Amino acid sequence: MEGLVLIEVCANNRLAAHGLDELAERVPGATVLETDCINTCGLCQVHAFAYVNGKLVHDADPSRCMAKIEDEARAVLRWLTSGEDEKSAP
Repeated sequence: MEGLVLIEVCANNRLAAHGLDELAERVPGATVLETDCINTCGLCQVHAFAYVNGKLVHDADPSRCMAKIEDEARAVLRWLTSGEDEKSAP
């Protein structure tokens, strides 16, 4: 199931030091991709954020943001394995 959920994070982001590798271990099926820049200019200066399968997830507090990212990744995995149609996608 590895790689069903892609979590994209900018290396300049405030999340870079908050255990992204551990997040991938806690959420089977998730892959964390850390890049130099994901062209969301300025957002990394204000909020911790990541894209979870293309959906922007953010919060001013990095710890809360990590929890939101994990929740979103788990929701995507539940949806992918449920067989529900696109209308119910998270």
